[in-house]
Amino acid sequence: MPNHSSLLRRVSLRTRIIGLITSLVVAITLLLSWVASREAAIQLEANIGYSSADTAYQMVDKLNRSMDARIKEVRLLLGIQEFADRTDLFSVRAQLEHLQRNYDVLSWIGVTDATGLVVASTGGVLEGTSIAQRPVFIEGRQALWVGDVHDAVMLAQLLPNPTGEPVQFVDIAAPLYDQRGTFTGVLGVHLSWEWATQVKNSMFSPQLRAQQTELLLLSSQGRVILGPEELIGESLAFLENASDSPMPAWSIETWPDGQRYVTGVARSQGFGDFPGLGWVAVSRQPVTNAFAPVEQLYELILGTGLLVALMFSIIGWLVASRLVAPLTRLARAADNIQAATHRGVITLETGSPELKRLSTSMRDMVERLIDQRQTISRLEDLANTDPLTGLPNRAFLTQYLQHTLPDAHRQQQSVIVLLFDLDGFKRVNDELGHHAGDLLLIEITQRLKSTLRSGDVVARLGGDEFVMILKSTAEHSAYLATDVGQRLLQRIATPVLLPGGHRAQVGCSLGAAWWPQHGHDIEQVIQLADIALYQAKNKGKHRLVIYEEAH
Repeated sequence: MPNHSSLLRRVSLRTRIIGLITSLVVAITLLLSWVASREAAIQLEANIGYSSADTAYQMVDKLNRSMDARIKEVRLLLGIQEFADRTDLFSVRAQLEHLQRNYDVLSWIGVTDATGLVVASTGGVLEGTSIAQRPVFIEGRQALWVGDVHDAVMLAQLLPNPTGEPVQFVDIAAPLYDQRGTFTGVLGVHLSWEWATQVKNSMFSPQLRAQQTELLLLSSQGRVILGPEELIGESLAFLENASDSPMPAWSIETWPDGQRYVTGVARSQGFGDFPGLGWVAVSRQPVTNAFAPVEQLYELILGTGLLVALMFSIIGWLVASRLVAPLTRLARAADNIQAATHRGVITLETGSPELKRLSTSMRDMVERLIDQRQTISRLEDLANTDPLTGLPNRAFLTQYLQHTLPDAHRQQQSVIVLLFDLDGFKRVNDELGHHAGDLLLIEITQRLKSTLRSGDVVARLGGDEFVMILKSTAEHSAYLATDVGQRLLQRIATPVLLPGGHRAQVGCSLGAAWWPQHGHDIEQVIQLADIALYQAKNKGKHRLVIYEEAH
């Protein structure tokens, strides 16, 4: 049968092996969880980025398709013979206005003669006015032409503008020919730039709004022509490289506002009859919002790994605890010996004779320790307590101040010393006897305790002399000392009913000083409070004098 040392060595070896295997499994599990979470996070970030680029592509594709539809409408108008011959200008205007009513994005449609004079238009706007020097006529007389977004020049004051914002258009123009092929004028169409805003707004799904996604449109020069008001007209040079790619792309960029955004970019390639104007659509969303699912996935996978690692740890702990359970209980009991308050803290182990002897020896030691502690506690109470009143005595006060002053210094508090004795106490002793004086002191003690706040201390220094220690802020020290002092004067002055029908009444003289304002040495502060106490007696007794008032 192995001896006690051999048993401990075997148990220790098995425990170390189990702990090593468990630690290895936990480490591998955590490593695999971290690798899996990072790979999944990288893939999810890429998917989110490509989704942002796809949103930008969808926006520019909608704009391209819408422009293609408008161009096809212009081609249809070109096929109407009245536009070329202009034999019935009233009919031409009616057809133009009918088209405008069906498409609210058409702000103005007009027909010119060969010299650039507007002969028919929606609402009669600019009829009789020459637009020969405007790009819509200069470019439109050559071939079908699409102009980039620009501010209104001639139409700004003539068309309704309920918002008051600057009016902007996209122009489409095409030449008109009669049956003989002779150039007869230009058909011009102004698309309201509100059309682009409507296309942008139609892109927003609840998910994009929740992610605080913003959509912008850049001109071919990289200037913002659609987007947040504070960016309109700004040149976003940092997007030049991304916008050069013919395919939608994404990146994480720091924008002029200092924030980082997941930024998707797609360049317009045109569609159908619309050749494209080099527009670049941009989708952006704050990194924290865009990658919130990434963080959630990362936490989920890592949390799962931690849970699995915890399960392995628990299994290893359970296996090891079966081997060392008796020793563990004894070790835990040994740790608790200092805090032991009852004799049953050590349980008797019956697993082996050695453990039984060890547990019995430890139980005997605890019983002796508890007996010694109780004896010491009783002696300390006797040493620190006044036997008559039960109040702390001078010895306790000294220990209390040693602990209180550093704490008050850290919290930037003041410590008020309120020193007082009873006026007329000697007369009670002389006339009614010392027993009556003792009863009077006991009653006064109860009144003192009722005056205290939580955390304050009152101690009996000897005879009829007492001291109160109060904590306060520096600016409230005088107020607190005065308030407590007045309450003491009132309560102590109330007569005390003694056995035999006797009534005793005493007064109270108080002196106050506080640390550190009156002195950095607490003994010095107590002496200053004592000086103030004698000043109170010299002024007629039963009053409070604060040290500063004594000089």
